[in-house]
Amino acid sequence: MLKDHLFPKTIDEALTLLKEYKGKARLIAGGTDLIPEIREGLPPFEVLVDIEKLKKLKTIREESKKIFIGSGVTFTELEESKVIRNRAFALHQAASLMGSPQVRNRGTIGGNIVSAQPAADGALALFAFDAVLEIAGMRGIREIPISQAYLDIGKSAINPSKEILVGIRLNKLKKGEGSNYQRFAMRKAMALPILACAIFVQSMDDSITSARIAIGPVSNTPFRARETEVFLRGKPLTAEIFERAGKMASEEVNPRDSRLRGSRIYRKGLAAVLVKRGLQGVLANIG
Repeated sequence: MLKDHLFPKTIDEALTLLKEYKGKARLIAGGTDLIPEIREGLPPFEVLVDIEKLKKLKTIREESKKIFIGSGVTFTELEESKVIRNRAFALHQAASLMGSPQVRNRGTIGGNIVSAQPAADGALALFAFDAVLEIAGMRGIREIPISQAYLDIGKSAINPSKEILVGIRLNKLKKGEGSNYQRFAMRKAMALPILACAIFVQSMDDSITSARIAIGPVSNTPFRARETEVFLRGKPLTAEIFERAGKMASEEVNPRDSRLRGSRIYRKGLAAVLVKRGLQGVLANIG
């Protein structure tokens, strides 16, 4: 049962409150995942520490070679940011496809990561960018690759009763690089994806020098199609190669049969289609 809702003015103050309540306090920002849990009486905590208005968590800024995104940035803010659209296009696409307008207005990229769902749109896009997370705790700041933040479905290496995801860093897209996000769902508003994939490609002289492909939900955490990534290295940017890459990715993924999302065979076939389309999308915006 909730007993209090606190509003710290700084990150340090928020961390102090978390320590004071010894695991019985929980961070909240957008609350799109947490509020339904509270209404159902599920959470084992007594105090909410509200970090929604902390300025450092609400910024998107360009650094020398990277982009910093505060964990409190909403999906609407990501969608409308020129920096994200121009320098991290797949994330812009993912943000625009996330839930309903109401969810995009409230939901934050930090919450999307900490909820640790394998098909979370924002987090899946960040896997393709090999993003790094900045996390604040009582012992100071630590940084980890986004892949290390995912332990299992709904289980994060970031403990919202002890530490704060401050923000995310990713490399800016530059000349010869492109990204794309593909999502398939039964309906537009509020629907979880049946399958989604995010793709990053680096190219030189019309051939691929490196690629990253993130797909979900096909395992307990966002899945990197690493065999397909290796296959693409050195290959030309052609329709034939994209077709072969899609088929290879479909062989890599191993989704389970699901009443909600469809059969394993159906989603493996869908992976082939979305990876192919994603690579075509990258080719259209590479630059």
